[in-house]
Order: sequence, then structure tokens, then C-alpha cells
Amino acid sequence: MTAESSSNGAARRRRSKKKSRGTPAEPALAPPSRSDSKERKKTAAKAAPAEIHKWIVITAVILMPYALYNGYLYLFLQHPELISFLCPSIRPAVKLNDTRQLLIVGTISSGTSQVARDLKNNLGLEIGHENAEASWSFVRDGTVSWFHGIRYIRRPGIDVNVKINGKTNNAGGEIIFLSQVKDLCRELQPQMGFHPFMFRDGICSLRQSWGDCWRDECEDIVKQEWGCGLRRKEDKKLHQRRDDCETPFHKVLHQERHPLRTIESLVAKFCIGGIQGNVQPSFLVFANALFPQHNFSEMSCTEAAGYYVYEYNNAMLKARELGRIDDHFQVEEATPCQIAEAAGFLESDSVYNPSRDRVLKVCNSQGSDSAANQVMKSTENRYNTGLVSLHWGDLLGGKHGSRKKAGDEDLQKRIRRLTQNLGYDAK
Repeated sequence: MTAESSSNGAARRRRSKKKSRGTPAEPALAPPSRSDSKERKKTAAKAAPAEIHKWIVITAVILMPYALYNGYLYLFLQHPELISFLCPSIRPAVKLNDTRQLLIVGTISSGTSQVARDLKNNLGLEIGHENAEASWSFVRDGTVSWFHGIRYIRRPGIDVNVKINGKTNNAGGEIIFLSQVKDLCRELQPQMGFHPFMFRDGICSLRQSWGDCWRDECEDIVKQEWGCGLRRKEDKKLHQRRDDCETPFHKVLHQERHPLRTIESLVAKFCIGGIQGNVQPSFLVFANALFPQHNFSEMSCTEAAGYYVYEYNNAMLKARELGRIDDHFQVEEATPCQIAEAAGFLESDSVYNPSRDRVLKVCNSQGSDSAANQVMKSTENRYNTGLVSLHWGDLLGGKHGSRKKAGDEDLQKRIRRLTQNLGYDAK
């Protein structure tokens, strides 16, 4: 045996002995002592106040401002008499059935948001856009709204017979009308600028999602508002006849915009994928419900926008002929002061004298260069900025996805006639 093999064997024996010894067992954990338990309790006791402090801070930062703002609205809008000793000239509360000065109605995309903004900012008026609820919002002077135009649209099946699929439906007018109301209220469509709360503070909470409560509230309001401006009732308090609407307005104006420009904006806003695309479902719900004489679901996007513009404005024109709407203005040419004058803010019998005085001061003391005496410029909701440009030929059948016979002139003739009736050049 060589010396090398002898040394290798010794090494193997040493490694074998190490393996046989194994790994020493870990000592068992000792049970926690009383001192450890006391220490953990102390730590937990210290953590509890820190957690409470965190929630106090969150409450102070988030909830307190919210509560203070609601308290501010409650005092100034609902119960100003509670703080009248601090400010004797504070404006009285405006309740649901109290008259406001102004209602402006105009189709979607006619510039209603811009008008509301300019009347508010340039004249200092409390004007709401798609909001007439004056117990939680500063809208006591009036409202600019497309949906309030439902007051001057005849109720299908009750005020006017309707044709469904080309046939007159005489099977229970009330049933037809209620069916249209349910279609409007089945689901919330926030893209359309409508919510029941814009009319009144009812029994439903804004923290509630759209469900039975809001659905019932919606149906009750729509049934009351639809066509109420065309109906008359005796007002015993004022000893005169007025419309049948829950919230009265001293003056009602019809806001006009060139129909082709309005259709362009509607296409840019509601056509999914552009002029050749499909109509947004929310627009179809409202258009089909308000004007069931048309089947908007079978129209191209341009046609749906066009027939809606025609029917809405035509309803307002008929209300003007009946004397239910007091006056009108073209949004492209009007100044805030001109609108305020048409709305009766400068008259001695205006609803709230301080608002009249404010308008008189702004419109008479400032020069013609002031914003209040300048034609309004579009800065709000500019959906169509170089996206869609329409001409009369675009309204013919067979264009832009139309299923009508190529060259059909029905929509084009209607929009031309409407354009002339609104005082625009139809060439």
C-alpha cells in the first residue's frame, strides 16, 4: 500500500465519522415569559391611540369640509332666516313651487352650457345648467337646459297619436305614454345630462345607485314634466292661469343654433367611430322615447342627429306659436345683456329686484367692449373642433351609412325648412 492510498483512506474515515455524528438538535423554544406578555400589551396599547388619531385626521381633512359645505348650503339656500340677523338683505329661500326668472330651452349641442356660464360669470346671476334644484344649488335666478324642453313636447299617445312601424297605434294612449316614460327611466344615462335631482330634492339619496327609488322618482317627474308647459291650470295664489309645471318660470326663451352646425356637433359627440359609426345607445334611448314617430335605431348617425334636431326645435316653435314660450334668440348673435333683457331681468316686475339691479348696473354702466355686451364665444364643451363639417348634400339618403334610397330628400327638406323657420339662411 502506498502512502498516497493510506492518506486517502484516513480522509474518508474522518468524513464518515462527521456524517455519523449528525446535526445537533435545535433547542426547544421556551414559553413566553410574563414580562414578554406585558411588553406586547403595552405595545398594543400604544398602537390603539395612534390608529384612532389617524382616523380623526382623515375625518378632519375629508369629512369636516364636506359637512361644513353642506351646512353652508343648508343655511343660505334653505333657511337663510336663521342668519338674517347677520345679513338683513340675505336672499330668501326659493322653494320648489316658487317662481324663478328665466328658463332657456335648446337642443343638445346648441350651446346651452356656454350661455349658462356667460349669464353667471358676466352678469353675476344664479343660473344653472341642466339644474333647477334650488335647495342645494345656487340656481335661484334660472336654468338653461335641453331636457326642460320636455315641457313643450306633446305626450305620445295622449296629446298626439303616434305611428309605430308606420301604423297608428290607438290601443290605449295612456299605455303608450307610460311605456315611453319607463324607457327613459329604466337606466341612468349620465351622458345625456339628465338626472331626476335636477328637478327637485326628492326622497332618494344621491349616494344611492340607480335602483327602484331613483327609477320611481324619475318616472314621477317625467310624467309630471312631459308636456306640462302646454297645459294650463288655475293658480289660486296668483289669481291667474299658468302652465301645469311643478316649478314655474317668469320667462321662457328658446335658444337657437343653425341646424347644420348643431347636427355636426351631435355627430362629433354621439357617433361612435365618426360620421360612419353607430349612434351611442344613450342617445337612442332618449330620441326613441321622446319622438317615437321615428325609429332612430335604424338610422345612420347623421340621420338620427338630424331628425332629433328637427323634432325638438319644431316642438319649441309650436310652443312659441301658442304663446307658451315667450321669446327666442340665435346663440351665434346674442350677448348676455340681450338675453337678460329678453328674459325680463330689466323689467320692474322681475322676480328678484337685487338681480335686476345687478344686471342693470352691468349692462348700462359698462361699455360695449365689456364681455356682457359682446357676442358670446364658444369655450365650453367644444366637441366638434374641426372633426365634422356637413353640407346639405350630406343629408341625402344613401350618405354616411344611410339605409334610405340614394338621393332621398326627406331629411334635407325638413332641415332646410327648419333652418328658414329659425331665421337662418338655408342656401
